[in-house]
Amino acid sequence: MNGVLNILKPPAMTSSDVVTRLRRILDVRKTGHTGTLDPGAAGVLPVCVGRATKIADYIMASDKEYIAEICFGLETDTQDSYGAVVNRSDVTVSRHQLEGIIPQFLGTIMQQPPMYSAIKHEGKKLYQLARKGIELNKPARKVRIHTIDILHGADNRYLLKIQCSKGTYIRSLCADMGRALGTCAYTGFLMRTRTGGYAVEDAWTLYEIEALCKTQEIERALVPMETALDFMPRVFCEEYLYDILTTGTPVDLNKARDLQVEKDVHYAVYCRNELIGIGKRAGDTLKIISMLKLREG
Repeated sequence: MNGVLNILKPPAMTSSDVVTRLRRILDVRKTGHTGTLDPGAAGVLPVCVGRATKIADYIMASDKEYIAEICFGLETDTQDSYGAVVNRSDVTVSRHQLEGIIPQFLGTIMQQPPMYSAIKHEGKKLYQLARKGIELNKPARKVRIHTIDILHGADNRYLLKIQCSKGTYIRSLCADMGRALGTCAYTGFLMRTRTGGYAVEDAWTLYEIEALCKTQEIERALVPMETALDFMPRVFCEEYLYDILTTGTPVDLNKARDLQVEKDVHYAVYCRNELIGIGKRAGDTLKIISMLKLREG
C-alpha cells in the first residue's frame, strides 16, 4: 500500500497518535504525517503510507490555511485554551483596531516558536521541557503570512482565516497580535483547513478509514503518489533511460539533450509512463534523490 491519506485529525489527539492508530488500522509499518498539528487543534493531516513516506517532506513544505479564533484579554502558558492563565487585560479590541494591525503581520516576519511545541532541543521536545518548568528562548525564525482575513467576531473574540508558509505557529501569531494592540491574546480554536492540495472538505476521519478497510475499499481514500505530487513540475524521460534511472544512476544531460532541467528545482521524474522518483539537477546530470519506483527482481 503506497499513497497519501488525507486525515481529519480530531482535537485531543496528537499527530503521532493519529499515525500510530492508522498503522494499526491499515496493518502497515511505514507511515508518517506531513507536519505536526497541535493536540488541541483539528483539521487536515496528510499521512503518507508505504513508499509515499519518501515524499512527506515535499508535502510538508506546502503552504497552509487555518481558521483560528483569536481571544483578547487573557494570556495562557500554552497560548491556547488548554493552558493556565498567566496574564489578564481589561483592554477591549474593536474590529477596526484589529484590522489596523493586520498589515504589519503580512509578508515575511520573524516568529518566536512557543515553548509548548514539538520543536526539539538536544533531543527533547520543547513541550516536554516546558512541563518540567524549563524555559528556553529558541531563535526566532522566518515565516511568511500571505493573508489574514477577519471572518466574524466582536467583543474581543474574532474568527480569522490565515494563509501562511510551513512552520508558522498560529498560537504565536495570535499572541503577538495581542501584544501589538497593547493587550494579551490566546488562540481559542484552531482548525487547519488546507495543506497544499489537501483540503478539509475532502478529509477522512479515522472511523471512516477503519470502515473502508473492513470493506476492502481503502483505495477510495488513498491518494496515489502521482496525484500527491501534482504540485511538482514533471520531467518525462525517454524509454532507454529506464534502467539507468531505476538503478539511481545519474543521467548525463549532455547526452540526453531533450531533457530540460533547471537548477534548484525538484522534479517528479517519469519514464515509460511510470513515476520513478524525485530528481534534481546535479551539475550536468539529472539525479534521483528520492527513489519511489520499487525495482523488480
